Amino acid sequence: MDDLLIARLVAAGRVLFGALCLGVPKMIVGPHGKDAPGPLLWMIRAFGIRDMVLGGGALVSLNDDHPDTRWVEFGALADTADAVTAVVFRDELGPTFTVATLSLAAPASLLGWKAAFGLRRR
Repeated sequence: MDDLLIARLVAAGRVLFGALCLGVPKMIVGPHGKDAPGPLLWMIRAFGIRDMVLGGGALVSLNDDHPDTRWVEFGALADTADAVTAVVFRDELGPTFTVATLSLAAPASLLGWKAAFGLRRR
């Protein structure tokens, strides 16, 4: 698959996930959302804003004839940090949130780095 397409798909997914975090944070928390405290919902919204900015920046930068890969790299770095943090603090997260985080962050990280390195080689 073309690295530019991968980068765009990851960025679009990031924007969509960020919008969901911002708009319906209780849904993101899953079955625990009904009882989620306000500070947790605020953190999920803040996380969503981060993803919307990273994804939006990547989408804009990828429209250039010579795309600036820094936004793609920043997104991959954020996903890598999310995955590593989930593993390090898995006892605090619990198995459900650890698996959920890793199921999103690990593939996004790997695809993001693949796309970033591929685009740099162009």
